[in-house]
Amino acid sequence: MTRLRGLILTLVLLLLCCDPTSAGEAAATSSVADGVAATGGQPGDAVYALGTEVQLVVDDVLLARKSGVVRRAHACRKRAAPVLVSEKPWEQYLKGTDQRVYVYGTVLPEEKTGRLRLWYNRGSKALYATSADGVHWQRPELDLIEYGGSKKNNIVFSHFHSPSVVFNPRAEADHRYVMLGCGSLTGRGYYAAHSPDGLHWKLYPRNPILPSSDTCTLALDERAGEYLAFHKRTHEYRGHSRRLVYLATSRDMQQWSEPKLVMAPDAIDDAQVEREGGRYSQFYNMSAFRYGDQFLGLVTHFRYTGPPPRRGPLQSGDDGPIDVQLVHSRDGRTWHRCEDRSPVIPNGPHDYDAGCVLGVSNSFAILGDEIWFYYSAITTTHGGYVPDKKITVAAARWRLDGMVSLDAGPEGGTMETVPVQCSGDRLLVNAEAGGGELTVAALDLQGRPLPGLSEKECVPIRGDGVRQSVRWEKQDRLPAATPIRLRFTFRSAKLYGFSVVESKKDSGPIEM
Repeated sequence: MTRLRGLILTLVLLLLCCDPTSAGEAAATSSVADGVAATGGQPGDAVYALGTEVQLVVDDVLLARKSGVVRRAHACRKRAAPVLVSEKPWEQYLKGTDQRVYVYGTVLPEEKTGRLRLWYNRGSKALYATSADGVHWQRPELDLIEYGGSKKNNIVFSHFHSPSVVFNPRAEADHRYVMLGCGSLTGRGYYAAHSPDGLHWKLYPRNPILPSSDTCTLALDERAGEYLAFHKRTHEYRGHSRRLVYLATSRDMQQWSEPKLVMAPDAIDDAQVEREGGRYSQFYNMSAFRYGDQFLGLVTHFRYTGPPPRRGPLQSGDDGPIDVQLVHSRDGRTWHRCEDRSPVIPNGPHDYDAGCVLGVSNSFAILGDEIWFYYSAITTTHGGYVPDKKITVAAARWRLDGMVSLDAGPEGGTMETVPVQCSGDRLLVNAEAGGGELTVAALDLQGRPLPGLSEKECVPIRGDGVRQSVRWEKQDRLPAATPIRLRFTFRSAKLYGFSVVESKKDSGPIEM
């Protein structure tokens, strides 16, 4: 009977994993029983090797059980105005009326100074800006690419639409920065370039590297040593011609795996669009990035309504609003939808993005206790036209680890991990418990509290902070070499994530 149950479970998992676009949370949850990233033992008793990275609560991979809690996605905070608007002649085709700059690209810290570097674009021109605070951006005169008879501009490359940059510190000096973009130099497709500094770019010998065209983003899986090219393809899918997200991988930006479909809308998405009066759902593009011990993705949800009702200059033939949802993956290849599909970058309330969020940067900046992404904000829906259609670069902000939380109401709830073996010994939580409290117990593998580490002995956390130290009455350290379970009990509180750091090496500010 046990073998039969195991066979049935295996068949169910295979069916779920055949279509990554519909497996959703079920696949992520089922991986708990399979002992993902386990160090050994039987599937039900597998021990997860827990590093010092933050552990988000976006999926159930690390959870043995939870009760009385709800997983919620959180919308970003926005500024009252965009951070970058079309100003220069090379950023405008019709001076004064055509105001459009895009970011499908990248924000990275400068290696020596820490200033932020932003790669954005207008048409096929990759542009460059810097900032000390993430809000006020300067366009340096780089003397690299001629425009209008002068090189006094911030153009770094003139052949790519949708330029997306990755910094690889382990690559050869001339390839530390790589760029993926859409081009047409020798035929329409996705092209690749490399640079020693992010400013001076050269095309790779083999281009284009992938078929199809339009929007794309690039990611780096440092652990696997692979680049991940997320790119748009349009074809028939579930009865309609749709924009879909494909993934190809490469170790050298030249030889690529066969592209595979990794993110497509399902019946739930279509039903939402129909309720809003539209026709069906499409996914315009997806930005993916490593966060802690996993990958997160920001997918642009195009709620297609049909051809635009009015015609005008510089206009798309497809209309509808676009917002952004969060998706997640443990390996960057197999992706899952969140339980809560609420948009994390919704349209509005400001006019500058009331119609569309067309693309999001493939990386983020950490400013204080916040993470900042940059995105293409559009005043109109996708089928709007100039001059009403203005496209600017705006900022989306969350608290650290703050895109998803597990929430408990006044009646309380619990979250218990699978067996974990910690490489650190000091437990930190990112929690919002100002109106309630949170306690933690360290358990043995049979679920019994370890001496001195029970909930009753835990000093309750009753504040709001991104790095709050968990303490017990007589100690504040976890056993680092012993497999344990962690049980979080909280009421009227939100838990965003936790980490177990090494107390000797932890140099960051700890909230007590």
